[in-house]
Amino acid sequence: MGVTGPSVVRAQVVHARSAPVNNRFVYGVDYLLLDEALLSGSRSSRLFSYGRPNLVSLHSSDHGIADCNSIEDIRRLARDAGVCGIETALLLTHPRYWGYTFNPVSFWFLLGDAGNLRAVLAEVHNTFGDRYGYLCTGENGADIERDRWTSARKRFHVSPFFDIAGTYRFRFLLDEARIAVRIVYDDGAGGGLDTAIAGMRRPFTDRELARALLRRPFGAARTTALIYWQALRLWRKGVPYRRRPQPPRQSIT
Repeated sequence: MGVTGPSVVRAQVVHARSAPVNNRFVYGVDYLLLDEALLSGSRSSRLFSYGRPNLVSLHSSDHGIADCNSIEDIRRLARDAGVCGIETALLLTHPRYWGYTFNPVSFWFLLGDAGNLRAVLAEVHNTFGDRYGYLCTGENGADIERDRWTSARKRFHVSPFFDIAGTYRFRFLLDEARIAVRIVYDDGAGGGLDTAIAGMRRPFTDRELARALLRRPFGAARTTALIYWQALRLWRKGVPYRRRPQPPRQSIT
């Protein structure tokens, strides 16, 4: 399989909030790590297709943000930010099950010829249909090391229970056996959120896809329902609700 090969990732998603109330949850989610052959439609399987219906599928409209709608656009974005030597792109995402999808966040991993992590584009979607991207890079165009944090100012409305303020810190791990992403949000007012996505990589086969379908047959519909359930819990705990502001003019930080 190797670092750059496609995978089925049986992951756990952890959210932990401590202010103004405690709220923590852990859910299992099956992600796909897709390579460029799968994303171009030049490779498929009996259960997965790109750009056409299947039990598990992905369409070009499921991803992309303004001025960044293809792998080449993402490569260009990274080059413009001073990141060179990108050989391979991988997308970590939750696909369509039975034709439905919603991804709170997906990650484009941009790798060098030795499998070294050159940059990551975190593509964030909210439940209002807006999209935004945070391009994470190493300092002065260096690789993103597995024990190093990258940071960005929050610019995009995600949760109606947080203001658009504060900073994100990102940390990434991608190797042959495992994938992990950690995002720590500090709202600048004593609160925030600690989020982690981590799981073991399995071969991208119809057998593994079938297992994922059987484990969680409702897929992204289940994810959407859980988002609203957690929102209801926060509202019942008295956390103030913020109305959706206008999206930022720029779509990428």
